[in-house]
Amino acid sequence: MVNKIFKNYNLEDLDVDVFEEQLELSFLNKIETNIPDNNENLGQVFTSSILAKFMIGLLKEHLKPNSSILDPCIGPNTFFKAMNEDFSNCNLKGIEIDINLITEEIKKFYESPKRTLIKGSFFDLPITKKFDLIVQNPPYVRQELLIEGANSKDRIRHNVSSLLSTVPSQSNLYIYFLLKSILHLKVGGIMVAVIYDSWLYSSFGKFLKELFLKLGRLESIYHFRKSAFDNVEIGATVIKFAKDNNHNKSISYYPLNDLNDLRTYNGLNANCTKLKQQELLTYSFNNQSKINYKSNLFKELKTIVSQPIQRGTSAVINSHFIFSKNVLPELKPIIKDVSQIKTYSVNQENSYILAVNGSISNETKQYLESVKNEILKTPAQKFIAVKRDIETKRDWYKINLKATGNFIFNYYLRSNIDFIYNPNKFLSSDNFYILNIKDNELANFAILNSSFTRLNTLCNSRSQGNGLRKIQLYEFKVVKVIDINKLSEECIKKLELLGKELMNVKRYENGQKQIIEQIDLVLIEEYNKNNASSLTIDDLNNEIKEYLN
Repeated sequence: MVNKIFKNYNLEDLDVDVFEEQLELSFLNKIETNIPDNNENLGQVFTSSILAKFMIGLLKEHLKPNSSILDPCIGPNTFFKAMNEDFSNCNLKGIEIDINLITEEIKKFYESPKRTLIKGSFFDLPITKKFDLIVQNPPYVRQELLIEGANSKDRIRHNVSSLLSTVPSQSNLYIYFLLKSILHLKVGGIMVAVIYDSWLYSSFGKFLKELFLKLGRLESIYHFRKSAFDNVEIGATVIKFAKDNNHNKSISYYPLNDLNDLRTYNGLNANCTKLKQQELLTYSFNNQSKINYKSNLFKELKTIVSQPIQRGTSAVINSHFIFSKNVLPELKPIIKDVSQIKTYSVNQENSYILAVNGSISNETKQYLESVKNEILKTPAQKFIAVKRDIETKRDWYKINLKATGNFIFNYYLRSNIDFIYNPNKFLSSDNFYILNIKDNELANFAILNSSFTRLNTLCNSRSQGNGLRKIQLYEFKVVKVIDINKLSEECIKKLELLGKELMNVKRYENGQKQIIEQIDLVLIEEYNKNNASSLTIDDLNNEIKEYLN
């Protein structure tokens, strides 16, 4: 996949009218209609009634006589059903690809005058159709799943103009929905959408931010840090986009927790931050902490390591290439199961990985042949890359063993956010990030497990629901940690002793809390000296609780 936004142009140099014209060309080549199978993943997360009413309220002030309004993915028709009599003279057009969602009630709704229902793909709608207002909850489908079927990227990008390549390859399906929706807006039109909040932080989100500024402006962002959906603990944003070039108007940014905050909507202005349009590209939506992580006391994690931070070694397929016992000659010991690491330092590997290098024993040859046959019998949508390797590579089973490090970190987070010391540099699997720090290992070990580091790790992570969080590698690399070179010799000596004590403490028992508290107290004293502040350990703990509760 091409990983550039444009082939011959960039967003800063491209004329807006030319840019829109080329985007429209890319969509004017009609994509064939696809009605999905019942089991197809369409990324549907439905809108609650309270959120729908809130979003419709954001459109109300822009109503004109006979306003045309589009919902490109109606689902259960939540938005249009939330409209009151103020919208009675509007022309409503709804699109839905999943015919299983179109009930008799919805069919009857669209039988009324000035209402149109299209059963099919939004990407079949000609760009020549323009609307005053658009409201939507676009589908959430990760880029890895946009391979086949109704949400195939190939179908979405069918016959793309030579001036355009593609949106970044990491983009979720909702990015494509937003892009096309903007093209359907009339000049001066308004789009209100609820989308996953990853665009605020991620590398591919930079593309979307630049796109917003090139094709119009953001009027407001309502950021639900915990969730904007019922029973789905995923951070989300409601955005209000205006298709005009009045960049003198600011963006209103509202930090919220969840849907409960909408019940006090009239009081939202008290928490509003006004941003200039260009600040959208540089503003840190991650870090709302009392702690001054911009202080020169902190450095990014990637700057204190002696080799690039990376994920551990990946197996071809875990179920076939990771073993609990050493049953084949070519198996290598590896750290895999974080729950089996009972202390803050790892003393031995807990699994085995099949890592063929050179000659292969007959026993392993027979095993690989049986695994190959089993993989090839699986459904077409499973193990696509491995099947391709089987067909094209003789040594499809080979893997690259990653360099080891003296610290490992499991990137799925609950209450235990632990940097585990790996002094013997055992091989570790790809559910860990690998770090190597040459100097002051034990003092750095203490710093890594301090509440300062834990908090900034949480700030950079994303909720996965049910109390689980995840931090991506690019987010992990920029986690802020206290720079040991800015600390006094006395402080470093204290941290070394505490680091040595932490090594053998059990991770799942209360003893570790006492040592980490001692580490925090040492570092808080240094932090307060450096920043002329009065931070307390309660301040640190209370901020961490906001993420873990």
